[in-house]
Amino acid sequence: MESDQILELRAHIQQFVRQFGLLEGHVTPCGYPLSVSQVYALQELENRQMSVTELAGCLHLERSSVSRLADGLVKEGFVSRAVNEANRRETLLSLTDKGVRVLGQVREQSLQFFGRVFGGFSDEEHASVCAALAALNAALSRHQGKEGPHGT
Repeated sequence: MESDQILELRAHIQQFVRQFGLLEGHVTPCGYPLSVSQVYALQELENRQMSVTELAGCLHLERSSVSRLADGLVKEGFVSRAVNEANRRETLLSLTDKGVRVLGQVREQSLQFFGRVFGGFSDEEHASVCAALAALNAALSRHQGKEGPHGT
């Protein structure tokens, strides 16, 4: 790929990040007053409990960052900690009832937001965007497997 093509892709990604609101640290793109990392953590915990280390792997974040993230979620009452009976040196995170309710609210608000944003897409445009995002995700996964999450 030529340099000008790389710069064009980078510019589109940067514009997407800005317009989608991903630079705003404390509000989701759909306007819910949680960070994207907090919502992603709640989503990961929706179907199973897991350790901070497991959650860090799912989120592609450093363990120390996820530990601080979990502390905030526990403080807000969205997540609880419990000793892992199979390995008493480890604690497991799980959603509380409040966390389940908040995640449901985020999901509903997100569906409304994405419906407004993508509602005018034709079936072909939808398929094209999904294919492009899948290709981008696959390329990022291959890259991360070789060089770690942020490259070298």
